[in-house]
Amino acid sequence: NGEVNFEGASCKAGKIQFKKAEMGSGPKNFNLMEMGDTDISFERTDFGDGDVSFYESKFHTISLKSCHLDHYFDLRLAKVDLLDISDTIVRDIVDLEPYEFTVDIRTLDMSGMRLIGKLYIDWIHNKCHDSIINQEATTLRQKAEQFRILKENFSGTGKYEDEDEAYIMFKRFEAKSWLTEQKEKGGIKKIASYVPHGFQWLVFDKIGLYATSPGRVLFSVLIFWMFFGTLYFVIDLSGLGKTVSSVNNPDHLSVFLQSFYHSAVTFFTIGYGDVFPQGLSRVVSGLEGFMGVFMMSYFTVAFVRKVLR
Repeated sequence: NGEVNFEGASCKAGKIQFKKAEMGSGPKNFNLMEMGDTDISFERTDFGDGDVSFYESKFHTISLKSCHLDHYFDLRLAKVDLLDISDTIVRDIVDLEPYEFTVDIRTLDMSGMRLIGKLYIDWIHNKCHDSIINQEATTLRQKAEQFRILKENFSGTGKYEDEDEAYIMFKRFEAKSWLTEQKEKGGIKKIASYVPHGFQWLVFDKIGLYATSPGRVLFSVLIFWMFFGTLYFVIDLSGLGKTVSSVNNPDHLSVFLQSFYHSAVTFFTIGYGDVFPQGLSRVVSGLEGFMGVFMMSYFTVAFVRKVLR
């Protein structure tokens, strides 16, 4: 028992093992260590009672794999290529968020973490996206789970913009993992898997960023309106159908403008009835009406999600 103090220690290239060590009660000070070419391992170490700090230290790699992080851990490292906190149980606070200096963690491995406490981490300043993407030894499923952990953590700490970013990456890697698993099965499942994956990629991801971006949904609405308006115009030119004014076109709209007007009132399900479709345009109108209801619902969900939390 008593204080463990390695503050300011330095080492040239090499490896240091504290594997399965028992450190007892009292604070553990590993601050300002200069070991930029050293691999240090605390795998399965029992840190006992007391705070643990690695404030502004430099390592090549540092492993806390399979440790119980029961007290405050300051992991604001000045520089490290790999911080391994996989298979850990976090019951208190793990602090990674930069304050007085830049925290440079190239790769952060949280696979298998059970997070009961809180991670103080920032999506942008800690480069969360790159630190998980850079992992070489984890699967797509494990990467997805780490983004899920960050998503839940950001929700608990009130960082809702960061939560959205983590959620998007979680869903993307979950989809990639599912597709990879289906490919490995081979046969008809491999081919058929591209249909739901493609649908999810287009509708959930590209159109609305998994309901995290109402602005993206509104932009998609504009694209759909222009697409259907152009389609009505092309159908009219081809003679396969047309849009007809039931009130003798009092504003003398051209075929082009009337096509886009009909697209607008159909997409937003206004249904004035002053312009109606004929031929193939009837089929397109039915499809556009469904898309309009779907996209307005999508926008409502995304907007409410942004505001009411």
